[in-house]
Amino acid sequence: MYVTKSVNGLPAIQRDGRNVLSVWHQDWEFACWLCQLLNELDENSELFLNEFGRNRPKALDHAYTKEVHHA
Repeated sequence: MYVTKSVNGLPAIQRDGRNVLSVWHQDWEFACWLCQLLNELDENSELFLNEFGRNRPKALDHAYTKEVHHA
């Protein structure tokens, strides 16, 4: 279950005690809405990321970052 907590004075969305997302500009209304949406998706969705699904965006980001630094 996702929850909204204050981390360093900013709203953050956490799952299992780990930060998932921080929300800028102290927009608590948006943070609460997004937390509720994530909980609904988690309960009603068959969408799960496997290990490949989690690592692929990291690999793409790493490759892009290297390309940008060399440009």
